[in-house]
Amino acid sequence: MLRLATLAAAAVLATSAALPAWALDCPKPQPMAKPGILKETPAQMTAVGKQLASGDTFNAIASATADLRIRYPGVESAEVVNYLVTAYCPAVAADSKLSEAQKKSAVDGFAAQVMRQVY
Repeated sequence: MLRLATLAAAAVLATSAALPAWALDCPKPQPMAKPGILKETPAQMTAVGKQLASGDTFNAIASATADLRIRYPGVESAEVVNYLVTAYCPAVAADSKLSEAQKKSAVDGFAAQVMRQVY
């Protein structure tokens, strides 16, 4: 059964590579603070997103994570990951030099790196 699922997934991936890339769909910031959600202003999120997209991703993630943990003591790692990806995605989406596939790849790679660093 597992082998059948693996083959089906491979077939979907192979056919999806031939389809046109869809526009990057960034996560939306949550409208209000509640447990499990960091509430930051749009300006704060934009500033963090630009910092994260500036090129030195490893250090930018470390710096932003440390800042969030200072300002939100006891913040869950999942909240930090969600916040950083939500802040980063619009900066990549606005980069007209990248194709849609490159944008998606950049956000996926960033999310994986954030997961490794935060956890």
